[in-house]
Amino acid sequence: MPRDQNAILRRRGVSVNRVASASAFTASRLWRWAFVALILVYSALLLFQSGHGLASLDGHGAIRTTRALIDRHHVEVSRPPGHPTTEYYLSGICAFILRSALGREFGEQEYLWLQALAGVATLLVFYRILCRIADPWKVFVASIALALSPQFFANAVDGEEFVWALLFLLLSLQFLIFPGAQQPSLKNLFGSAFCFALATGCRPEAIFAAAMFPIYFRLHPELRFRDAFRFAILLCFLIVVVWAPVLFIGLQPPWTAGMNLRESLLGGAYRLLFQCFNPVVFAVFCWILIRAATEQGSVNRESFPERFVFLSSFVLPLIFGAALFLHASKAAHALFVVPFLLVLALRKPILLTAVTAATVLGFFVTVDIFKDRQLVRPYLVPGAYAQAVEAKPYYRIGYLRSLLDRFEPGPTLIVANAWSWDFDYHVARGTLAARKEHRAGPESRDLSIFRPQQRQGCVLVPRDSMFETSFLQSFATSGYLLKMDRLLYRTVYSRYDLNAQTPDEVTIGELKFRLF
Repeated sequence: MPRDQNAILRRRGVSVNRVASASAFTASRLWRWAFVALILVYSALLLFQSGHGLASLDGHGAIRTTRALIDRHHVEVSRPPGHPTTEYYLSGICAFILRSALGREFGEQEYLWLQALAGVATLLVFYRILCRIADPWKVFVASIALALSPQFFANAVDGEEFVWALLFLLLSLQFLIFPGAQQPSLKNLFGSAFCFALATGCRPEAIFAAAMFPIYFRLHPELRFRDAFRFAILLCFLIVVVWAPVLFIGLQPPWTAGMNLRESLLGGAYRLLFQCFNPVVFAVFCWILIRAATEQGSVNRESFPERFVFLSSFVLPLIFGAALFLHASKAAHALFVVPFLLVLALRKPILLTAVTAATVLGFFVTVDIFKDRQLVRPYLVPGAYAQAVEAKPYYRIGYLRSLLDRFEPGPTLIVANAWSWDFDYHVARGTLAARKEHRAGPESRDLSIFRPQQRQGCVLVPRDSMFETSFLQSFATSGYLLKMDRLLYRTVYSRYDLNAQTPDEVTIGELKFRLF
């Protein structure tokens, strides 16, 4: 009898290498089917939540801009400096097709469908890029980590243009590394530049990712300085073309976060630890970066595509991580670093497994150090899933109904910690018995008030009315008692005073509010 299995296989005329190849092919197919299952489940989850309303303030601004473009052919900017790719090209074309072909207006649900589409498409592009450089099981595990990361899921299920920007950024990278990475074609370079220009039109912050292009031209064995110069001209031209509508009406500086240096540092650190990721994921990502810094020498011996992807994945998270502190109120800025850090994690399976396990756990439960805008000891809170969906109007009905118990015996006006669309969602569906009225406001075009049927003479107003002084003064003059949600007051007027005690009554300008 042969001493080992190999001898038996040779005796039967079967190649050991062929058997191993067949086994690897079968395993690869299984992991691919696992990824297909992930995409199907993820898509169903996003589509299920699309009927629960839109919570994103910026999302509502994008819808208004799109409607202004379609209804009045008027180019507006919802937030400076502008988001032409999403508001004019993507949403605008979608709104035009819906109205022309289906007679349907572009609204919250259509916006959420586009967000879900962007999330799924980003996962597919990320998967394809990773298949170029890693084993199938690593690609599947990394895809789970990206899909369930807090900011990616939040933007895919109810968010802003960050997921679209990431999609075009990954497409730009994909054009650079395949097909034919060793012999780049003009088509691939043009495709990369065009996708990058579209990414900047989704989120202007994507411009920081341009750091990958010098790395690309420096490492590519077939490209020279003159090629880089020509590409830079092409890239600038395409960015101008994408931004042409905004440039035509006038480019405005972006809004600031309203923080000083100390607040930006502390706010950015808090968001990195507890909102962008979770403490465990943040620690693992830091260790991944440290390991990547020590592996620079060994990477120089690898082939071009792998070297380029590795160095880009090391440099870009450092740039975007620093940029987060320039606008620390936007935790979603860290979304740009997640796929690149996962690429680095592919080189060490134990780190990839650890960051994915911590991300999955954080999807259901995590840790926080703030409670009702107050600094407290670390405590467990619902994870990324609950935090992303519970802000949707569908889940706000409990809070809205609780406001009815806050009315006083006499005429009362309550400034709620809820947006006008939270009320609209439930009034339209009959889950909140209230009558909506419109008032013209001096500081805004239109103000909404809601009169509950159970309490005659009482009024609910959304949080976007709290700055309409003359509007609120008219109710106070008419004998209404003004009340405000305590958390809303702390959020707006003492957002950085973390240990301050809030009194039961406050005076804002000439108006007195009773807090609850």
